[in-house]
Amino acid sequence: MNFLGQLIMQMPGFALHYTKHPVFPDMFSAMIVASLISIALNFAIAMLRKKTTDFEKMNQVMRETNEWRKQYTAAIKKQDRGRIEELKKKQAYVNKMSMEMQQQQMRPMLLYMVPSFMLWIFVFPTIFGATTALSPVQIPWIMCTGKNLQTSCQVAGEVYLWGWFLITSFAFSSIISKVTKTSMPSLTGN
Repeated sequence: MNFLGQLIMQMPGFALHYTKHPVFPDMFSAMIVASLISIALNFAIAMLRKKTTDFEKMNQVMRETNEWRKQYTAAIKKQDRGRIEELKKKQAYVNKMSMEMQQQQMRPMLLYMVPSFMLWIFVFPTIFGATTALSPVQIPWIMCTGKNLQTSCQVAGEVYLWGWFLITSFAFSSIISKVTKTSMPSLTGN
């Protein structure tokens, strides 16, 4: 780590302080509770997305964008210069609509990030400690290896707290978005 990174990590509140005596000392209860918290956070972001996003408008924008893209691709294949020029004039409008759609998608993420970071920095490390689960499958970067057994892990194969949240978040996010009807529209129009 460079000097600036080391300096920042020494400032109060920037370095995670993992407890040696977590509230959930056994891996099984820590794994279950961390999974439930991850699912609840996914559900919270889905509900926030539902409140802040106009899905009808988003679907309309996606349909128009896909239709424009198909027409533009077809005009290029046919080398129809007149049609290409006509579609290029509409490109600014399509780009503007796409930008508005992306802003709508980012709004809930920005509202969610600050409280989430506060939880990650101040609450979760003191409740769970550094590791939360144990896995027989070795996944680089999110699990302890033989190299870091002395620092934060007791057994090789322990999954770091953030790694377990990442795994459970990926596992349940599509299910939660389907249940809450907050799935993002597809670019392919399928």
